Amino acid sequence: MTVTPVRVIDPGKTQLVLIGVGGTGGYVLQQVARLLYALKEQGRRVPSVLLCDGDVVEQKNLLRQYFLEQDVGRNKAEVLAERYARAYGIDIAAYSAYLAPETNLKEIGVEDGSVVVGAVDNGSTRRLIHEKLHQLRHVVYVDSGNSAVRVPDDPNHMDRYQLAAIKHSGWEGQVVVGARVHGQDVLPFPGEVFPDLIEPDHLPTEVSCGEVAVSNPQRLFTNLMSATTVLLYLHTLLVDGTILHHRTFFEARKSWMRSESAIDQMLEVRV
Repeated sequence: MTVTPVRVIDPGKTQLVLIGVGGTGGYVLQQVARLLYALKEQGRRVPSVLLCDGDVVEQKNLLRQYFLEQDVGRNKAEVLAERYARAYGIDIAAYSAYLAPETNLKEIGVEDGSVVVGAVDNGSTRRLIHEKLHQLRHVVYVDSGNSAVRVPDDPNHMDRYQLAAIKHSGWEGQVVVGARVHGQDVLPFPGEVFPDLIEPDHLPTEVSCGEVAVSNPQRLFTNLMSATTVLLYLHTLLVDGTILHHRTFFEARKSWMRSESAIDQMLEVRV
């Protein structure tokens, strides 16, 4: 079946904003930095990048995130902005705080016409992103989510991460894209497609990092597959400004992926 791309943004005038640069977000940045470098080498204008994350690097992050021993104690967004800007010669800035109800997107550098990627792991932050991006007239919002692993209470459980119930296996996830063009919702936002994504829970500032790590562990390969799926969306958005799909579901252990076309969900768009 042929999927018709829908142009929603001018890639020569956009900006890329990545909210959350931990497990999934760090992998997204690594790959998108290479994409932007390749586009720059072709003589194309590439967007600036803004990384938003209030978290600091901890020792346990070295197991599955792109950080080094010398990064421990530093802000994640600042570390990665410096590293990838220097490696690829592209414009990357950092906002080293969590989004909060009082955060003004334009004051931190998020402009109309941006492509925003959410790689966060809690409903309260997703709700903030959902509400604040609706204040912009023109924006594309890509949300990445993957499930946590439900860990049995017994720490000596031999098979504690290999769970039978797929709902809590930690292998599955989804990527959903929404768009506003000239003040009109032309493609439903992730929180409108799946309302449970924006159900309030705890903001990162309301719960300790230790509690998050214990209560919401994630699998390395699920993060990688989630990031790869996000990159599939960013490739067409940043190359020709188009969206092929509205949402993609995946299961990393079985290497399974299914996408649904954006054309059936989208209103008429004129960029």
